[in-house]
Amino acid sequence: MKNIIPIIIVSLFLFGCKAEEEDSTSSSKTDAELQATWKTACYVNNDDNTSIIFTATFSGSTISTTDEKHSDTSCATDYRLNVESFAYEIEEKGKFIITIGSTHQKTAQSSTAVTNYNSQSKCGHSDWALGTAKDCSNGDDAGLKRYCLYEVSGSTLYVDCGESYATSNTKTSDSTYTKQ
Repeated sequence: MKNIIPIIIVSLFLFGCKAEEEDSTSSSKTDAELQATWKTACYVNNDDNTSIIFTATFSGSTISTTDEKHSDTSCATDYRLNVESFAYEIEEKGKFIITIGSTHQKTAQSSTAVTNYNSQSKCGHSDWALGTAKDCSNGDDAGLKRYCLYEVSGSTLYVDCGESYATSNTKTSDSTYTKQ
């Protein structure tokens, strides 16, 4: 779940109410530049020496994400796949808010993941099978808001999300997306 923060994006989004209406030209222009599928390059997850490819598709007011985890550092060996959808709201140009949904789908893509998930009763399931998606609850994270800074530069999207807006967009490999 913590890796979804780039979208979280990318990791990784539900509507909130605005106190004021933005200028419709500014809002639609800002929103339109996000409306696409964006994907990170393979990057190493330093927490456990695995690798990840994250994809976020902005369509209307929804962001659909796929988080592909690999058991090596080169994205060659599939481990698991997480799929989520969020609603998002443009706060102003360069800022949007996402809200974590209540569920996501997880798919074990290796025999090691199947064994680990079954022994842990991952998401309350003890009948994991290779390639079969299961619904998982986001538990206490459901309903949490993430505040994202973003910048679009040509076919590149930079996103930095957290529990509050960052003071600047950090532009790291896990927060840099290429338009597909």
